[in-house]
Amino acid sequence: MSSNRQKSFLATLSFNNKPVSIISHAGNTVPVWGQNNDGAADVLYFRCDGDDYTLYIRSEGDHFGKIINAIDIFFTANTATSPTTFNIIDTNNEIVTLDKLSDNQAIRLKTRDGEILKSEFTWGNDPERIVLDGRRLVTFDLNILERNVSYLSTPDEI
Repeated sequence: MSSNRQKSFLATLSFNNKPVSIISHAGNTVPVWGQNNDGAADVLYFRCDGDDYTLYIRSEGDHFGKIINAIDIFFTANTATSPTTFNIIDTNNEIVTLDKLSDNQAIRLKTRDGEILKSEFTWGNDPERIVLDGRRLVTFDLNILERNVSYLSTPDEI
């Protein structure tokens, strides 16, 4: 049986050939999670706890170490004590952990409350925000960078 550390990993996400990161968006007063039309994907630490994952930002910058967390219908980066957790869903709509993932794979994310992540419909080249009440299901392209990754504060974890 794999430990939570052994099922934790670093990865990037994209969808519709655009990287995913925390972005500034004209429709929001705080940065939100969505497509980044002008930059790179955030490196995310997928920390496993059973079948659930908490997503931490590991990219350098203002959001380093913060958690991807739902606030109303949007996702943002913050330091919540009760963060949104996610299940990774494969193309067969099964919950999977790192043990069953290839390094590059199509996935969906579902909150522990059962909400599958969606995106809003946009016009032109506006970045799509990842939301809970969107019109399009998001299929992410998962790119695993490193497996068996510990918390930063406990590098000797087994």
